[in-house]
Order: sequence, then structure tokens, then C-alpha cells
Amino acid sequence: MSASVGCWNFPSAYYSKMVASAESRGKFINSAKAFLSQHGFTGIDIDWEFPCSPPRQDPVKISCETFRITSDAGGNCPADTTNFLTFLKELRVALGNNVHISLASQAAKKNWENMGIKDASRYVDQWNVMTYDYAVPDVPGGATTSPNSPLYTPRASGAVAMSVNYTIQGYLDAGVPANKILVGIPFYGHTWYTPNLGPDAWSQFGLNGSIQGECCGPFKQTYGGKPGKACQQCGVMMYSEILAALGPSGKSGTYHDNETVSDIAFFADAGQDGGYTEAGTWVTYSGQESIVAITSYAKSRGLAGAFVFDTSMDTISGGTFTYTLMNAIADSLGKPKQEPDEIIV
Repeated sequence: MSASVGCWNFPSAYYSKMVASAESRGKFINSAKAFLSQHGFTGIDIDWEFPCSPPRQDPVKISCETFRITSDAGGNCPADTTNFLTFLKELRVALGNNVHISLASQAAKKNWENMGIKDASRYVDQWNVMTYDYAVPDVPGGATTSPNSPLYTPRASGAVAMSVNYTIQGYLDAGVPANKILVGIPFYGHTWYTPNLGPDAWSQFGLNGSIQGECCGPFKQTYGGKPGKACQQCGVMMYSEILAALGPSGKSGTYHDNETVSDIAFFADAGQDGGYTEAGTWVTYSGQESIVAITSYAKSRGLAGAFVFDTSMDTISGGTFTYTLMNAIADSLGKPKQEPDEIIV
């Protein structure tokens, strides 16, 4: 089990400052080593998002009425790339070869180049490549619908021209060993509001979304669709929420796109989740068929495997997790199935 340090809302500037000097690197490494030993962790996961990133203000939702603003002074290039490599080398020396070091790593070429993935691989056991969120609607420029985690790059005009294959092939071409790469699989979809689509127009990418205005605070005027009923994140529906909105048949209003090996759901009428999902909601996600294809791709390329974000978004029946997606991945990889767990709803 690994302890993870960082995340999307963790200011990049903190990492940039830490890796910038031998003294600060040493303080972090000694503290991490003591923490791992004290709590019985067998590894550490470094989640720096992102080296060399520009300054930003990131609103963090506490409630629909309360937001906390994370201020990030950003990083410093090319120093971040050079210092990050030095840090990883020193971390490996201090922790030894028996402690697992993994990195949450980036899907876009500019960002993986800033991480220095080829040289860093000498000191890293595992790259957890975040091959999802290629397009997000909850930003001012997020009007155009694009697949969340396509296996292959969409050709539709206006769609984001990236994919799992684009990223993984980029890592391999950069010299990262295949057996150190895990492909990331999302258990959620991104939502746009597209109320004026005709009956045959919705099953494609590169559409223009409208501002629905159902999100909270600073996200209200973005293109993110109404938050999922349980996840409450702008422009996001968990897989279990998508199924609930589609209803028992699970087929009406869905389309599997063979080009990208990803899925689309469109609600011409209100969803079967008590009408919570409004008519005009357009969802890009990876269903069971798509996820099996991504897992099979990882296996065919000799990758180390797959990881998911996250298990709490998998299928639920009668208040119990049924793990349809987790078990589909396990079947594809030849691993033991996940047993159901009861949850409180």
C-alpha cells in the first residue's frame, strides 16, 4: 500500500519549491521515509500536477454556497524538470529498491515532457498515466463536446485530438518501459447541455454545448452539465448515475462510437432517475465494452495493467456495489473478481 502526496488542488508551486534545493528535498525525503515506516506503507505515490505549470486560481467546492480558492504560484521551467529528476534519484537512494515509487503522470505531450519521463523511469516503478479528462466542460472554453477517455483519437471537427493510444504510444516512443506503465480508466462521464439537437445529431463529437446554469458558484457559467445527483460535481456523472438516468433497459439514448471506442448517452427527455437528469443532457463516458477494450489494449501492449478512478462510481444494486466495471477489467486481465460490498445510501 502506498501513501500519495499531492493532487489536482495541491499547488504545483509547493512541489516546485521543494525540489529546488538539496536541503528542502532532504527534508521531504526524510519525512516521507519516517512516515512510511511508522504507518507500514510499502510505497509512495508522487502526484505533482504539473511541473512547469503556470500560476492559477482553483475554486474548490465545499458546498454549493461555499467555495475555497486555492492559489498556486505555479512552477519554473526548465528547472522543475531537472530538479524533479534529481529529487526522484535521491528519493530512490533514500528509500532503497524495496519501496515502491509511483507517479501520477500526464496525458498531454507537453506535460509528460515537462516530467522528463524517459530519464525519470530509471527511478520509478510505476507510471499511473491519467488517460482521462481529455476534454472537460466545466471551464470557460469547454463548449465543444469531446470524449472523456477515448481509446483512439476522434476525427470530428472541434473535438480534442488526443486519446489513450496517443498518450501511451507517446510514453513508449519516449523510452518508458511498457512494464512500468498503467493505463487510467474513469468510472464517470462528462456532461454537456445540448437541448436543440435533432434525433440523429447527438451521436457524434464536436457539438456545441450551451450554458445550462445548473452548476454552483464560479462553475455556473461554464458548459458543465447539471452535477450528478450523488457526486455533485459540475459536468460529471458517475457510471452508476448514468445507468440510473437511462433506466432498466440501459440502451435507450446510447451510442457506442467505434472510431474512438467510447460511449455517448443523450437524454431527449428527462432521465429515469426521477427526472433529475434534464432533457438535453449529453454524456461522454466509457461503458463496459469500452473499458474492456482499453484493458485489452493495455494487455496487448505489454503494459503493467490498469488503474481506475474510482471504485465508488461503479455499479450499485439495492444499496450494494455490484462492481460490473471492476469485474470486467478483472476478467480481461485474468484477475480475481471483486466481491459485492454493502453501502449506506
